[in-house]
Amino acid sequence: MKTTEKTYGVSLYDGDLSNGLANILGTLLTQNFEKFPERVKIAWRMPRPVAVYSKDTDSTATIVFGTDEAVIYNDLVGRPSVLVKATVDQILDVSQLKMVGSGLIPVGFFTKRGLRVLGEIARHRLIVKGLLTHTVTSLQLIALLSIAE
Repeated sequence: MKTTEKTYGVSLYDGDLSNGLANILGTLLTQNFEKFPERVKIAWRMPRPVAVYSKDTDSTATIVFGTDEAVIYNDLVGRPSVLVKATVDQILDVSQLKMVGSGLIPVGFFTKRGLRVLGEIARHRLIVKGLLTHTVTSLQLIALLSIAE
């Protein structure tokens, strides 16, 4: 009996007109779903869109996780449960944080980089709207964007 592994796609809604932030997020997600196929289960549990705003480029991208793929839109779309406002460097720092347990155990926060990210959050330099009301979704977003093993 032949079994086929179902893949989870990532697409840019605006195609070639996608902003740089949407492209960065698309690249991170694509690499992670290929390298860590088990993270698809996390994506399936994302009930509402999440958005990221880049302070550097003054651009926003919204990720909508569906059954078969994540679609990344330019700008703010729908009613995201989490909105991250960060610089590109901060986004890349977050992508280096290791998460385990389906994204619910943020072991990466107990590293030098993780403590720096927490400090940025505490000083309101990295803003995560929805962190307290949608904590699980916030942690799962980090897990989906994290390239750390």
